[in-house]
Amino acid sequence: MPSVHFRLLILFIAAFYLNACEKDKAPKTMSFYYWRTGFSLDTLEQRTVQDNDVRTLYLRYFDVDWGETDTAPMPVAILQFNTPPANFTIIPVIFLRNRVFQKLDSNKTDSFVAQIAGLVSHISTSILTTPREVQFDCDWTETTKDNYFRFLRQYHAKTNMLVSCTIRLHQVKYPDRTGTPPVDHGVLLFYNMGNIDAGAGNSIYDRTIAHRYTPSLRSYPLQLDLALPIFSWGLQVRNGKVIQLLDKMNAAAFEKDTNFVRNGSRGFAAKHAGFRGGYYFQENDAVKIESVSKDDLLEIVGEVNRHSNHRIRNVIFYDLDSQNLQRYDKGVFHEILDHID
Repeated sequence: MPSVHFRLLILFIAAFYLNACEKDKAPKTMSFYYWRTGFSLDTLEQRTVQDNDVRTLYLRYFDVDWGETDTAPMPVAILQFNTPPANFTIIPVIFLRNRVFQKLDSNKTDSFVAQIAGLVSHISTSILTTPREVQFDCDWTETTKDNYFRFLRQYHAKTNMLVSCTIRLHQVKYPDRTGTPPVDHGVLLFYNMGNIDAGAGNSIYDRTIAHRYTPSLRSYPLQLDLALPIFSWGLQVRNGKVIQLLDKMNAAAFEKDTNFVRNGSRGFAAKHAGFRGGYYFQENDAVKIESVSKDDLLEIVGEVNRHSNHRIRNVIFYDLDSQNLQRYDKGVFHEILDHID
């Protein structure tokens, strides 16, 4: 039977190696997307990034689209800076409409890359930052993957920057069809997975739909960050059909409006015709509010932990906006981060 000293030695060695493994395991970090056209942080936004030791912001620099009359893809909604984003590591994010790659001539990829890289550099220089990484957000398809992946490869070759891109759940489940993008790492967007309709479901997050896709994380070849939804929106419903999405509208926007009455646990109804938040409502129009609770976020993290083989690096919350932040308790973001394996 081993002596007491021997058993103590074994325990000491085990504790030493366990501690070494913990040190080798890089700590998870938290960051936020910023998705407005003018950069300026209000008091709540500033307090949130300070309280959570947020050091990295993913700034949407601009979108790229191909309008009906355009002869080439054009940058639109370029981010303007009311105040510079001081004391942050900045990662530019470029949103690319899928139709850009439906129309783009493969022979013009070089010039397109140069156009995008030039504008990214110009914006970065204007705010005195030199980003090491750029991220592209595009919901590519089987028919556009070749053009999109060519763009990603050539952008990396031209700029020598780290290149990341967003990944949707369907792209995780069907990489044999949609391909695996040639990037340094991906960001799994865990939201916008259901149908936008007047039914009882939640188009931002639906656990039943999510579960159809998450087992595929086990075999997905890219290292991933996890983007979690903290936004909400409203759906304007008339005669049982959604007629428009009410961006950045939550329950608080209607609870204090005397022209709206509660209509179910997540809905409101207009008593009279009128405007709210720049949107016009007819009498009896319904509003369905969709959002994601703290419990939903913890559920998402649990689901991802079960299937990702501990390959999630960091968490990015979408997005940094007081209208979103005020719906959560102060400590919720650290709590979510602490639950990531």
